[in-house]
Amino acid sequence: MNLQRSPALALALVASLGVWPGPAVAQQTLQAGPAAPKNLVVPEFADRDVDGLIAALNAALVGRQPEPSPDEAAHALWAFVTRLQTGRLTPSQEASVLEHLLSLGRANADYRNPIEQASSMVRALTVGKTAPDAAGQDLQGNAFRLSEYRGKVVVLTFSADWCAICRTQYPYYRFMQELYSNWPFAILGVEAGTREAVSRIKTQHGLTYRSWWDGTGTDGARGPIASAWNVRGWPTTYVLDADGVVRFVDLRDEDLLKGVRQLLAEQADQSAEVGPRHRH
Repeated sequence: MNLQRSPALALALVASLGVWPGPAVAQQTLQAGPAAPKNLVVPEFADRDVDGLIAALNAALVGRQPEPSPDEAAHALWAFVTRLQTGRLTPSQEASVLEHLLSLGRANADYRNPIEQASSMVRALTVGKTAPDAAGQDLQGNAFRLSEYRGKVVVLTFSADWCAICRTQYPYYRFMQELYSNWPFAILGVEAGTREAVSRIKTQHGLTYRSWWDGTGTDGARGPIASAWNVRGWPTTYVLDADGVVRFVDLRDEDLLKGVRQLLAEQADQSAEVGPRHRH
């Protein structure tokens, strides 16, 4: 990536990573250069925050005339959970959210399917949860699974060939794939669109990371992986640590770079602690 042609991005990378992305940067340690910026911290929710989100969900679904359609309810529920993904839920808060969703499903049978999808997101895709596996075929038709990448920090990004916002993230993906080519790190894409269009776009933007092809995504249809993860907005991005635990959701731009650097530094520190013990 020629960052000389993009000084704004280059300066942003310096600020976020603490290193100048020169030719040999992938061989440098994560501690090279100026002191790293402060870590990204996912805040814990206060009970009043969760109560406020539940109240907003009720306002969107309960007592409205005309009654929201199942599709409108699905989007409201998805938006509710994406807000929950911005923080950390305590076990009691999670239990309260799940019980409230269950009660909404009892009150309106038409909402039970989107409510179950939202509940699954709360149980498996909020910060601190071990992400579910994902399986399918890559753009060349070869099968692979997310679980094959345990031991690596993973950026899992859901993109579509028609998504303009997705394309704004490509320079960051390209930078990371080059910078961390020798590190326990992977970017994995879940791509909606035709195989030909997705392959062409990735080639045009120099993106060499592996991607699942998840269907055409036409007429509002979602592919099997996007459906399983209840993706309703593109791009959607999950950053997983080496144990497959969700650590950040929907980081973009410089924050995505900071989050990845932070998890790789944590992994390097853990390896350094384990190494001396094995030598005794």
